[in-house]
Amino acid sequence: MKNVLISGYYGFNNTGDEAMIETMSTLLAKRDCSLTVLSSNPDKTKELYNVRSYNRYKLGEIIKAIKKCDLLISGGGTLFQDITSKKSIWYYLGIIKLAQLFHKKIVIAYQGMGPIDTGFYRWMTKHILNKKSVKLIGLRDEQAIEYAKSIGIKENKIMFSSDMIFMMKKPPKERIDKIINDNVLNLKEDQKLVGISVRSWKDKDRTDKLAEAADLVYERYNARIVFFPFHKPKDAEISKIIMHKMKHEDIACLMPNRYLPSEILGAMGRMDVNIGVRLHSLIFSAVNNVPTIGISYDPKIDGFLDMINANAVCTYEDIDSKKIADEVGNKLQNKECKYSEKIEEFRKAGEETLEKIINEL
Repeated sequence: MKNVLISGYYGFNNTGDEAMIETMSTLLAKRDCSLTVLSSNPDKTKELYNVRSYNRYKLGEIIKAIKKCDLLISGGGTLFQDITSKKSIWYYLGIIKLAQLFHKKIVIAYQGMGPIDTGFYRWMTKHILNKKSVKLIGLRDEQAIEYAKSIGIKENKIMFSSDMIFMMKKPPKERIDKIINDNVLNLKEDQKLVGISVRSWKDKDRTDKLAEAADLVYERYNARIVFFPFHKPKDAEISKIIMHKMKHEDIACLMPNRYLPSEILGAMGRMDVNIGVRLHSLIFSAVNNVPTIGISYDPKIDGFLDMINANAVCTYEDIDSKKIADEVGNKLQNKECKYSEKIEEFRKAGEETLEKIINEL
């Protein structure tokens, strides 16, 4: 059995990133391959996903994991950027460089790229990723592809891979029903469900505006509000602050931290509309063909919305609660969603990338 090692932002309770582990481990098992994960919480990763896991902070364990693997995957997320942290790009490129020293095959897959503001980091990214050992660079949107080309990465290595979540399977209907019934208490037949996924960004406090938007959605459309925290506990904390600021706090609920990414995917599929700041909340919504409203804080949000022929309703910098509520009304009135064709295209791109990975083993 071949062993695939994956390096990314794993073990941090980020639903979007954890979805990569759940999906990849399932798909590789069907190909008689095993998955090993570099994680900040190896014990929890092993328990949740039934995979081997090593501590991403211990050099000895990283080297042991690399030595045992047949191929290293770097992804998903947006690992090669220096906006959120100057350290992360060193870390992820360092993992790849170690794999090169041990003569391992490497694939970059299911991730974004950039921006990389520091000239030396751009050179370092190009220098390491253009090595022969890096067999392909699968990026999830056109902005990332164009950015990779602009910093000098060889075009013959680059392909569109989309995001692995497009290949994720939802749990059975009965399981999804239970999740909704356990968390959205006393839901009436005529009530709509509107999902909201938020995050903090820099030092900007937008909780008042988001609470106002949630209240307007309830008052206008009799819609229950379901908060989906994608990065725990940070997103849960800001969601609770918004709920406490709502005039109608009693009609809102917070999805707890005990569900697998596939279960969150299923629950989001029961919403009538989803509003998202987090990229993966928008992807989860679109995968379900649920009307999707994006609030932009980063180019990757605009990049994904452009791929599904949509635009952000506003930016995180300038949140407009009335505009958000108006857009919810537009989506509820016009329920015809047109994501299906695009989602199928993204799923096929993801499968093509997986085939290329398997062929390298």
